[in-house]
Amino acid sequence: MNGITNLQISDRKINPYGGINFIISAMREKKINELIDNHLGKRPKQAQYSYSDILLGWIYSNLCGAERIEDIHQCRDLFNIPDLKMPSSDRVSQIFRALASETEIFKSVGGTKHKFNIHTGLNNLMLDLILKLNVINKNATNTMDYDNTVINCEKYDSEVSYLQTKGYQPGVCFINKIPVYIENRNGNSPAQYKIRDTVERGLTMLKDKGISVSRFRSDSAACTKDMFMYLDINPNIEYFIKFHKHRNSFTKVTVIYDWEELPRYGVKIACLRYTLYGKKRRFILIRKTNDIDPNNYAAILTNNESLSNKEVYYFYTKRGAMERNFDDLKNNFNWSRLPFSFLNENTVFLIISALAYIIYQYVLRVFSKKVDFVKKNFWLKNFIFNFITIGSEWDEGQTLRLYTQKPYYLLL
Repeated sequence: MNGITNLQISDRKINPYGGINFIISAMREKKINELIDNHLGKRPKQAQYSYSDILLGWIYSNLCGAERIEDIHQCRDLFNIPDLKMPSSDRVSQIFRALASETEIFKSVGGTKHKFNIHTGLNNLMLDLILKLNVINKNATNTMDYDNTVINCEKYDSEVSYLQTKGYQPGVCFINKIPVYIENRNGNSPAQYKIRDTVERGLTMLKDKGISVSRFRSDSAACTKDMFMYLDINPNIEYFIKFHKHRNSFTKVTVIYDWEELPRYGVKIACLRYTLYGKKRRFILIRKTNDIDPNNYAAILTNNESLSNKEVYYFYTKRGAMERNFDDLKNNFNWSRLPFSFLNENTVFLIISALAYIIYQYVLRVFSKKVDFVKKNFWLKNFIFNFITIGSEWDEGQTLRLYTQKPYYLLL
């Protein structure tokens, strides 16, 4: 059996996460620390760490593979990067909790208590980071997607969701894969409850930042009277919403003869004009090929009149990317590993982790154009293996030394 016959121990401080140096440099160039401190303010003079030190300390640790706040100790001891102040996990937890806003409680007609946490301040910071890094085009024909996701967790205040598990059910607005508005709600509050208010808050914040939204896309949770009343008074926004079927909703489809088949998707589609909430609306009906049971029809409800039936269907199916977005946030950016006991404190963690996700999307886009060992579709683990984990050290002359043959110099 072959084995180790010679071993030398060295006390040189080698950073095994050398690639993080380039991300830190990019964020310094963009003055992200100033952006954070301008939003959150200055901490007391005696404070060892600024808000930007604390938020970026966690973000950089996350981008090196940290899954829990206490993992920051591993990075703190190994980074050894000039002028980088890495806080302890205790300090990060303390400040995250201090940033929490008050949770609002609403009562439904049946007396159920619904807990919402709406953090306007951190959502504003998130939007300004998006604009600073230019990860979305504010003047484009942007589509805003809305969805809720269940985060299973056994927290002090978590409630049972429709999945019959305890947890939270945050509502998130996306443009492409970028989260642009996040608010948290408890697990017992279904996506349809007060959805109009949530979407309106998101769209209002985007409008205030000068970010154009031309289209809104959602599942059947948005198929409510309040939602359509709001969308009807915003004629500049086209909506594409999955219709929430009621019993006998589509009894008229049996008289439709001009079905168009889409063999690739195994469905047929047609258009029906149907009065809903006092207004005749356009429904793109969908049925599986050869299915003649009216109760098996689905529909996309839209106010768009320029796209063909097929184009509406194709456009709506792109919404399937939402699940990948949530998978990424839950698995790579720790939404499934909430650290605190209360809804409002975990809202802070959700949004700050989304900041890490936004910075990561920026880094992928920019770095992949300069070096071929970074791909713009990398998941975080691929990025860590291919870019982050490389030995490095800073010498006394403040020169960064990398132990690799990869052309990192192309990023300079």
